[in-house]
Amino acid sequence: MVHSRVARSLAAPPLPTRRGARVPHSVFRSDRSGALVVEGVPVDRALAAAGAGTPAYLYGRGAVVARFREFREAVSPARALVAVALKANALPALLAPLRDLGAGAEAVSAAELLLANGLGFPAERLVLSGVGKTEFDLDTALDLEVRFVSVESAAELDLLARRAARRGRRARVVLRLNPDIAAGTHPKIATGVAGAKFGMAEPQLLEAAEQALGSPGVEVVGVHAHLGSQIRAAAAFRRGALRLAGLLRRLREAGHPAEVVDLGGGVGLSERDGSPEPPFAEYAEAVLEPLEGLRPEAEVVFEPGRCLFGASGALLVRVLHTKTAAGKEFLVVDGGMSDFLRPALYGARHEVVPARRRDAPERLFEVVGGVCETGDSFGAARSLPAPEPGDLLAVLDAGAYGYSMASNYNLRPRPAEVVVADAESFLARPGETPAGLAAAALETALAPPPAGAGSRRPAPAAAGINRVLPA
Repeated sequence: MVHSRVARSLAAPPLPTRRGARVPHSVFRSDRSGALVVEGVPVDRALAAAGAGTPAYLYGRGAVVARFREFREAVSPARALVAVALKANALPALLAPLRDLGAGAEAVSAAELLLANGLGFPAERLVLSGVGKTEFDLDTALDLEVRFVSVESAAELDLLARRAARRGRRARVVLRLNPDIAAGTHPKIATGVAGAKFGMAEPQLLEAAEQALGSPGVEVVGVHAHLGSQIRAAAAFRRGALRLAGLLRRLREAGHPAEVVDLGGGVGLSERDGSPEPPFAEYAEAVLEPLEGLRPEAEVVFEPGRCLFGASGALLVRVLHTKTAAGKEFLVVDGGMSDFLRPALYGARHEVVPARRRDAPERLFEVVGGVCETGDSFGAARSLPAPEPGDLLAVLDAGAYGYSMASNYNLRPRPAEVVVADAESFLARPGETPAGLAAAALETALAPPPAGAGSRRPAPAAAGINRVLPA
């Protein structure tokens, strides 16, 4: 269990929202003075009050809570568990209030499971997914007695059965289907199509289910499918739910205690090209109607991520300078693809707006960072008032898969994370520093050899570092 003092510091009272209210796509809005605000607080003041530099992520916690409540209300006709996808955003200051509202957590690694457990998420609300689960991942799930493990292959099922049997336990599993449904999303995040690494085709899944019958280490309690991410077509979700309903019936007929339908996540945000996001109520109707005939009533698991966090966060960066090349104007900022990878990796479009709008003519800029990659761009042809060095800009809709995908590429520090709650801001995670990264690298290089290494000579890199360090 989480330490009581930490639990109290992370807990948040439920934030009031009008029943049925729709939260705007982006919670970052310009006020009458031209200042960009989140939940009533200008973003530059939020950053300053938290003592954070740039780049930094800034989140509106009230918006995250409101989105969760709206999602939960939409799926309330079902016996449902809403397990938040930690891969989208694992910031404790945002997860704690969702835990208090009854959320579960969907993890794809042992560390995510341990984080959720440390935050006090009950074991019966934890699920483990993911293709490449290691023995340590599975052992962690078994030791924490999570609600179930989503199994991706017959080989993984066999490994889990053996690890569980050693502990004298029988692990609850759901079998992940690859339904081969094209959902109209980016190829790199289309997980439910033939040829993707995720899940099993139906014949393979049924063979795995037969393999599990009578196993002392596992019992099949349901089925799982996740079509992909950033999906805006409710019809695709409906097709997935129909496939899972049919499979659940077949598993029951074969003698499995199958009661769980895990529908995954994937509900997308609206795009600036005008493509709308499906309202949660429309999504819920599309996936729940195919399950109505399952008796006894199935437990339905949802794993939302982007639709809760995406519009509730922005990446704040400062202008370094502008430059012109081949007739194109570049606006160079102090953030980059190491802070926010989605534009470079997926070609995702994210609006870039000033924190305080200047009364100046707008020009078209390509907003780029300092990473040594041509693809290090937040977007081309962005219309902005002519900026000056030091101006603060916000990359919108960056609350999901932002910090969680950040890296130290080019040995660049990962950004700070700041949260606005109840009209105040606080530093939820300090940013890394260049000195800290360099010190960590040097300490690793100078670490003593592992036990049993004998008289092995140090690697050339370590020896070279030793020659330039003071005694």
